[in-house]
Amino acid sequence: MKHAEGTLKKVHVLRIEPDEDVLLSIQKFCDEHHILSGIILSGIGSLDGCTFFDPQEMPGKPGLYGYVTPISKPTPIELVGLNGIVCGEADGKAAPHIHACFADAEGNEYGGHLKEGNRVLVTVELAIAELSGIRMSRKLDPVKAVPVLFPELDQ
Repeated sequence: MKHAEGTLKKVHVLRIEPDEDVLLSIQKFCDEHHILSGIILSGIGSLDGCTFFDPQEMPGKPGLYGYVTPISKPTPIELVGLNGIVCGEADGKAAPHIHACFADAEGNEYGGHLKEGNRVLVTVELAIAELSGIRMSRKLDPVKAVPVLFPELDQ
């Protein structure tokens, strides 16, 4: 287990406007506010369809699983939950890693790793907690061959 301890520095509350890309909007906000260690506390709203990834078996790949084929639901859909982390890249840019849950008009639920292309229908409202004392980054796990969280004390 990897572990680092810090404190909540600040909480940012956002509303993302219609037709804006959710992931790109969060990325831009975090870059503009220099949030390189954070937590997506909550997110709700509606989207004009959704696209996400779930793990797929990949025989021959280290770790045997990966995110390859996106899953799309092209009709208006409710964003019932959004959470994740914000890490810092070596180039100083924010790297959000976000998962989401969706519900369609019939109440069917879907969820997975959020990707670009999810556009706001009416609104998306979310809260991001900025952390202090922790440096969060994602590095390639040599066994699983996927990026994973590496929390460290921020000296």
